[in-house]
Amino acid sequence: MLLLELTSTAVAEICNAADKQELQIAIYSAVCSLGFDSFNLACEKSAKRDFMTDPTLTNWSYDDLVAYERDGWSDRDPLLDFAATGTGPLLWQRSRWNNRRQRDYYEYIEHAGIFGGLTIPLPSRSEKLGALTLLSFADRQPDRDVLHAASIIGMVGKSRAAAIGLQTGEAPGGSAKFLSLSSLQREVLKWIANGKSNADIALIVGQSKRSIDYHVIEILKKLEVGSRAQAAAMYASL
Repeated sequence: MLLLELTSTAVAEICNAADKQELQIAIYSAVCSLGFDSFNLACEKSAKRDFMTDPTLTNWSYDDLVAYERDGWSDRDPLLDFAATGTGPLLWQRSRWNNRRQRDYYEYIEHAGIFGGLTIPLPSRSEKLGALTLLSFADRQPDRDVLHAASIIGMVGKSRAAAIGLQTGEAPGGSAKFLSLSSLQREVLKWIANGKSNADIALIVGQSKRSIDYHVIEILKKLEVGSRAQAAAMYASL
């Protein structure tokens, strides 16, 4: 009965959220009530790497997101693969990844202090990708009953994000387009505006040139411009 009450309260708070900040607070409160410590919500994404480079809502820090992309985890995170292709929720503990093939991932989450989590794919009819990922930084085993409650929170959170315009960047103007960029893409754009080449930027931010090439293409697409010069001009006008 307690879990049902917690879920009902969480749904009400999420549905009453009027803006991004209120929605983030409501989802984080729901996540904590289910026994988790961190969340990442990604909605209507074109590629799985966007889950972490451009999350819809998250309480991961800017530094954590940049480090995740810098270290190449968007290309080799097994949970990211599951989030993009899975058909149901996955409740996991760190020990799941303690094997020869995934040892590097085990060491990564161990170093980050992550003991376990829950990943819930949130696909859409438009074939876009989405997922809610919850993490625990304490050595505890959540009850499997939380799977249904967390799935409800994920679906309601996704619907509320769409209702207040977080999925489509509906606010007009260059500022809204800039906000559609991931944290890493904003840093890349800053260096573009400072006249740096992709090779220079790769060295500065600790990424491969191939990764920077990809992000520059995404930046131009999101800003709806045709050249680096136009992107730099838009950055300068903000």
